[in-house]
Amino acid sequence: MTKKCSVVISPNPERTSERIDFNGNIIDPRTKQIIVPKEEEYTPPSPPAVPPTTPPGGTTALPAGSVVDGDGLSVLQQIQATKQRLHELEELKKLKIAEKKAELELLEQ
Repeated sequence: MTKKCSVVISPNPERTSERIDFNGNIIDPRTKQIIVPKEEEYTPPSPPAVPPTTPPGGTTALPAGSVVDGDGLSVLQQIQATKQRLHELEELKKLKIAEKKAELELLEQ
């Protein structure tokens, strides 16, 4: 079962040409006046800002995708929180190394 589609071409087609300026507006080539202004492109609304959370260490940690304020304080807070977390991880690494050395000494005896 096939559908037949028919296309009808006008015997007297009208040729139209539009002139577009560098801003994207359609202008009349004779008068150089804007006939149809360019429509603004759709930009989706930005996500709402997430308030900072305070971890038990006392420093303020922000989510990775948080909105940055104009004064840049949230970026500094993110850097401080990251440095604090890195310091904590270094301490955990030292403890883990000490544990593994103790295990190794027990196994060698």
